[in-house]
Amino acid sequence: MGRPISKTIKDNAWSLGLLLPTLIPLVIFWIYPMIKTFQISFTDWNYISPDYDYVGLENYQNLMSDAFFGKVLLNTLVFTFFTVVPPILFGLFVAIRLNKIQKLRHFFVASAFSSWMTPTVVVSMVWVSIFDTDSGIVNYVLKGIGMEPVKWLGGQTTAMIVVIIVTIWQYMGLGILLLSSALAKLDPEVEKANDLDGGRGLRKLFRITLPAISPILVFLFVFFTLNSLKAYDQIYILTQGGPSGATSTILYYFYVLAFEYFETGPASALAMIFLVMCLLISAVNFFLSKLLFTK
Repeated sequence: MGRPISKTIKDNAWSLGLLLPTLIPLVIFWIYPMIKTFQISFTDWNYISPDYDYVGLENYQNLMSDAFFGKVLLNTLVFTFFTVVPPILFGLFVAIRLNKIQKLRHFFVASAFSSWMTPTVVVSMVWVSIFDTDSGIVNYVLKGIGMEPVKWLGGQTTAMIVVIIVTIWQYMGLGILLLSSALAKLDPEVEKANDLDGGRGLRKLFRITLPAISPILVFLFVFFTLNSLKAYDQIYILTQGGPSGATSTILYYFYVLAFEYFETGPASALAMIFLVMCLLISAVNFFLSKLLFTK
C-alpha cells in the first residue's frame, strides 16, 4: 500500500518550509524584478514620472534598428571571447609549470589567486595609472626604447585591448588556483603508465591531462563567459565606455540608458535581450565545452 495522503502532504509541507528561507529572497529579489522588468520593457516609462503608456514591441524594434546597439553587441562578443579563452590557456600553462615545483608551490598559487580576490574597482584604478598617457609605466618603458607614447585609454582599438588585458589578468588568478588543484589530484599511476607507453608532451596533455580536468575546464568556460557578459566595473573605471562607444558593452549601455538618459522602457527591453543572450551563450558554451573536454 502507498503512503497515507496526510503523511505525504505533511512531508511536502515540511520540505517547503525548509526551502522558504531560500525561496523568499529568490522571489523578492530575482523572480519579481525580472517579471517587472519584462512588463516595463513594453512601456515608455522614464523612471521619474509615475505615469507611462504601453508601446508594445516598439522598444525592441528600436533597439534592433539602432546602429549603436549593433556596435555594443559586437563589443560584448569580442570582449567575452578574448577574456574567456586566454585566461584558461594561460592559467593551464602556469598551473602545469607550478605543479612541477614542490617547494613554495602553494605560495605562488596563492599569490596568483590574489588578482581574483582583489576588488575589480581597485584593480582597475591601479591599471589606469599603469596605462596613463603621461605618467604610466607602460609609456615610460616605450619612451625608454625610443618609441612614442600611446594614448592607451583614448584610442578606439587600444582602449578595448587595455580592458581585455585587465580582465584576463584578474581571471587568471581563479584559473590558476582551480587548475592547479585539479592537476594535483591526478592519479600518478596513470601518468606513469602513460609515460611508459610513450605518451609525453602534447600527447599526454590531450590523452590524460585535459580529459581528467575537463569538469574544471567546463566550469571555467561557463563562469568566465557569464562574468564577461556582465562586466561593468572595469569598463566604467577605465574608459567609461569610450572613446565613442568603443568599449561599451550591453550591460554598460543598459546603465547609460536607464540611469543617465532615464529611458527605462528601452533599458528594460535591453535587459531582457541580455538575459536571453546570456542563457543562449551559456547553453552553447556548456555543451561545446562538454563535447570538447569529455571525449
